[in-house]
Amino acid sequence: MKTTNSFRLFVIASLLGICLGMYSCSREPTTLVVLQTSDLHGRFDSSLAGLAGYIRQMKEQYKDRVVLLDAGDYLQGTPGMYYSNYIDTTEKHLSAAFFDWFPYTAIGVGNHDIEAGVPVFSRVYRQTSVPVVTANVTNLVSGKPYFEPYVVVKKKGYKIAVLGMLTPHVSSWVAEHLRPGMDFHSVEEAAAFWVPYIKEKEKPDLLIGLFHTGAEGGASGDMGSENAALWVARNVPGIDLICYGHDHVPNIEAVPTAGQDTVWLINPGARGRYVAQAQIDIHHGVKKQIRVKAVLVDTKELEPDQEYLEDFNDYFQRAYVYETTPIAEILNTMESRLAFDGPSAWVDEVHRGQVAMAGLQTDLLPEVSFASALQYDAVIHKGQLYLKDFFTWFPYENTLCIIEMTGEEIKQYLEYSYDQTNIINFDSAAGI
Repeated sequence: MKTTNSFRLFVIASLLGICLGMYSCSREPTTLVVLQTSDLHGRFDSSLAGLAGYIRQMKEQYKDRVVLLDAGDYLQGTPGMYYSNYIDTTEKHLSAAFFDWFPYTAIGVGNHDIEAGVPVFSRVYRQTSVPVVTANVTNLVSGKPYFEPYVVVKKKGYKIAVLGMLTPHVSSWVAEHLRPGMDFHSVEEAAAFWVPYIKEKEKPDLLIGLFHTGAEGGASGDMGSENAALWVARNVPGIDLICYGHDHVPNIEAVPTAGQDTVWLINPGARGRYVAQAQIDIHHGVKKQIRVKAVLVDTKELEPDQEYLEDFNDYFQRAYVYETTPIAEILNTMESRLAFDGPSAWVDEVHRGQVAMAGLQTDLLPEVSFASALQYDAVIHKGQLYLKDFFTWFPYENTLCIIEMTGEEIKQYLEYSYDQTNIINFDSAAGI
């Protein structure tokens, strides 16, 4: 009798386990919507009101089925952001307020966020309730991840993992005193480790890459490629969608992989002109089925969100007072695009400023100055110069570096520069 009862209990428990297993494997099919921004570069002003309205509309339509992500580079690029970074440090940071307002599901880290310096980005990440994910940056002493490598969220019973990555060439672009104790690793190697790790440990229904690395190309070397999103899509099985940024090139692309599968990549470009959207139909029955439809949504013609404008008005007003501070007067109009054609006032002023500043800060007086225009079609008109005009000139804070070069090295550097089509990399030289 005792054996019979035990057997019955075993059978009942087994049947319950099977039923629960069948239930977990037969969740209702659903549609998730992934919305992505990237490289906003401090453009949280009224120009983003249309984007804010669209995100609100999607959240009202799809409710808790929206996954909202940002791939990094938000802490440099406007006088308003500079003001929030370094001048008004008592209020909640503008970036933290922006990401919390929606709120975002997760945000990544960009090279311009690191360049703002540890005090700035640490303050932002303390103040926001949104998870910050980047897997390939570690603590130089402990070797542990500096940020959270990934985050897991649940939507309609489905488990979604978001894995962050940052182009490792930050270490050659950003001065060490701005990033003390941080070690940067290849995106390729980090993805090859973390993707199978997450698949094994978390068993997500959907794995999304949130990468601040462009499609392909750029700098290379021991740290891997500057832009590695396409490489990861083709060579690291297990990712369902890659939301990437950094190269400022809006893109929607389906990439076939070695396993004869397809990985979608989406990139909204820069400064909030587009929001990248992926509609994902997902069903995890006996076999997981995922269908992705991706588009770029132009925010230029979207209806501005009045609540967004009202809630951020105090930030906008304080920034306006700061950026309209009169500084000096300029006698001639300057245009950045003329730097491609030869000597130009736009770059000449930068050269003069760099040499003068180097002479003040050190006992060295450099003989040659290198500089690029940084923007294609920027114009500063003659007349009164305001503080905001200097951010048109130099949109990002920069570090002045003094190095020793041979004549041959200078020649090779200028030959390399001459081949560049991106004005950011098109350096001219003064003093030769």
